[in-house]
Amino acid sequence: MNSEPFAARLTSIWIGGFFFWTLSGFRGQFSEIISEKYEKRNMWMGYIIQLSAIISIIYFAIVRSINNN
Repeated sequence: MNSEPFAARLTSIWIGGFFFWTLSGFRGQFSEIISEKYEKRNMWMGYIIQLSAIISIIYFAIVRSINNN
């Protein structure tokens, strides 16, 4: 994981942290959620959310182009 860009990893941690902060009902501080204790969990959830968003965008782009023809 050392070869991945720092910004991509940080973005994934923030997205994952925001996801879990939302699930907890915005209780506590956001900085508590993105602490080192939860870094791996937040990072992987951020990757999953980003991947699902990309797949959804590609899927809808292909479905629209097929339906328009």
